[in-house]
Amino acid sequence: MKHSNPSKNFTTGFSKRLCFRLCIGSMLLLSQARAQQTAGESTKPGTLAYHLATNAAARAEGRYAGYNDKVELVAPHSTRLTGYADATWSRACWLHDVQGLSATPIGLSNSASGQGLPTMVSPRHYVCATHMHPEGYLKAFLDTNNVVYWRKSLQRVDVGGDTSVGILDADLPPSVGFLPVLPANFTNYLPTTFSNIVQGIGMNQDMYLFSQPMTFGSPAFVNWDSSKTAPFGLATNWNATLRGGDSSNPDMLLVSNQLVLVSHNFVVQGGPNYACQIPAINAAMHLLSTNNHVRTDYQLTEFPLTNWPVIR
Repeated sequence: MKHSNPSKNFTTGFSKRLCFRLCIGSMLLLSQARAQQTAGESTKPGTLAYHLATNAAARAEGRYAGYNDKVELVAPHSTRLTGYADATWSRACWLHDVQGLSATPIGLSNSASGQGLPTMVSPRHYVCATHMHPEGYLKAFLDTNNVVYWRKSLQRVDVGGDTSVGILDADLPPSVGFLPVLPANFTNYLPTTFSNIVQGIGMNQDMYLFSQPMTFGSPAFVNWDSSKTAPFGLATNWNATLRGGDSSNPDMLLVSNQLVLVSHNFVVQGGPNYACQIPAINAAMHLLSTNNHVRTDYQLTEFPLTNWPVIR
């Protein structure tokens, strides 16, 4: 008759219990890892959201988010019509040389700094905040060669949701250009929840270009929060909180080297989603062209996102 070894039995039992606990723990960790992977599926490497974040972060690498890093313009502090003549694009700005900076004017005649600016969406048409009135001023556009072009508005049409469309008295040259807009099918490529932050770019009246962490959880509204960060994106020291006077200035995405227009500053934490207003904006552009006898019937240019995988 064999006698059992209590010590061995205890060790064997302990080993089995430990193995069981480790297996259960591993299953829990695996479950959590999969849940996190699923939650971040829309921002994983290869997605558009991942590109937006890492593209912006790469441009900011080695910088400290100071004044010279963020300010896009070197210009005299003047509100006179001649005050913009010596303006130049700052080569120290973290977004120097990206395509689309010149689509937003550098200022309005007889107004303070960069308050209430519109943004061009064709050589002739601009979008702006309804509660601001940039059409009442001459607009100074600085082209990519640091040449200033002045334009005045002929007419403006309100399309709803704080979005208005205006038309200039003459086309701007290609060296000024205009911005493409986020397409209507962006929901196939970007997360549309309040929990998934997308790396955006904002602009304020100080002519700063800064990180604008965005969410697309609302169907017709883009939300942002200066206390948040996008996964793999810029740290909070690159963010800026909006204040009175920043209204109408653009909110954008940086795709490769191209700025893509998403919204404008409406309230501190959001603005209208232009992608949801494309038919209304196009109709307003057509009306303005017809009313002002413009032969070219310009419409919005939707930026194609087909280089990135569909996430839903």
